[in-house]
Amino acid sequence: MDTGISPPQEESGPSETLNHETSEGASLEAETSEVYPEDPQTPSSTSRWLNILALVAGLVAMALGPLAGVLFILLSLVGRQVADVVSVTTIGFSMAACGLGLGGALAWVSYRRVRGYPSRPFRPGIRWVWVCLAGTGLTLIVGQAILSFGLVAPVTFPLFHVLGITIPAILLLVSVAQGLSGVNPAPTQRQMIGQVAWGAFGTTALAFTLEALAAAMGLVVVVVIFALSSEGLAQLNELQTLLADPALLQDSQTLTRWLLKPAILLPVAAILVIIAPLIEEGVKSLGVPLLAWGTEKKPSPAQGWLWGMAVGAGFAITEGLFNSAASLPFWAGIALLRVGATAMHIVTAGLTGLGWARTLESRRPLPLLGSFLASVTLHGLWNGMTVLIVVSSLWMMAQPGDAFRVTGAGLAILIGVAGLVLLVATIVGVTVYVTGKVKRET
Repeated sequence: MDTGISPPQEESGPSETLNHETSEGASLEAETSEVYPEDPQTPSSTSRWLNILALVAGLVAMALGPLAGVLFILLSLVGRQVADVVSVTTIGFSMAACGLGLGGALAWVSYRRVRGYPSRPFRPGIRWVWVCLAGTGLTLIVGQAILSFGLVAPVTFPLFHVLGITIPAILLLVSVAQGLSGVNPAPTQRQMIGQVAWGAFGTTALAFTLEALAAAMGLVVVVVIFALSSEGLAQLNELQTLLADPALLQDSQTLTRWLLKPAILLPVAAILVIIAPLIEEGVKSLGVPLLAWGTEKKPSPAQGWLWGMAVGAGFAITEGLFNSAASLPFWAGIALLRVGATAMHIVTAGLTGLGWARTLESRRPLPLLGSFLASVTLHGLWNGMTVLIVVSSLWMMAQPGDAFRVTGAGLAILIGVAGLVLLVATIVGVTVYVTGKVKRET
């Protein structure tokens, strides 16, 4: 019988209340540790000083990037007759974008780390993959349309240039992170931003310095070879004239004639195919041990794989922004070709990052040495195919009426293009395989 009177509620005792609060606290702690897995709110003294240094570096980049961009545009345009104004403004805008974008991001995450704020894991949703895909296509279409129809290109194009080079690198990072969804511990957003910034600024600066030294040594080798040849003095005098006035090299016939000389071609090819991959893969790999030292934790395979890829992404962005600015009439096609080079830089750096993670865990150098050798080989093959295409094109242009030369050069170009296609397929296969293997191991 329903009397309409509810029975009295039993009051919970102090012990039950305490148990309830304890269970809530434990669940909250577990949730927090999952959201911020490898980012303690109380950094060590070493980590704190590294983050202060990163904060200062980010602020310096924010100041110097726009300043360098403005000065480059002014010094290039004021009082001079410049044939390609769009290239000048694009390079200047790229300098400013690197400083403000990457420098600002680095300064912000470093400031939050110094203040003790946690960082979320880098786990982008699948929607970011589709956003990056759509953004890449739209950027290339609009950017090429601006150049083709002359829609105030010096002002409107540079932004699309930056986006067209940057978004594909982000696309590869978010795609691999999506493939590693659910893996713990995952890299944090702060760690990924820091590694991208290291790749864009630190790695690029180190690689450029070392490669400049290698180029200087190559020039010495060229001078010695010329000096020992029968017509060495005359060739050295002509080479000195060309180096004193680089405008003379704008003549394609002169440039082709000199680049195809064995005394120049062989040292240049050696630098591009052997020395540059060794230097670039070596300096790109430094980001992972530096971050492991700063966090005072051994990275998991997933962290080493993604940390390394982030360094490669930063390096590829900086290289692509300035290399692609020299071929603006065919910008969309060049940007698409740069996607392959971007993937190569990202995946090779990821392999060395994974090698570092395994070496730090096992205390054995073989994993790092094996991954480094694989990265250098892949990078060297990519540069070798590119050199083959360029040299074959120059050789064909030297005597375009020679049927034998045209046929031989055309065949060599086809081999180079086929090699690049095969390398792209290899890079995709390696990415899928390593991502799956790392996910199963973690």
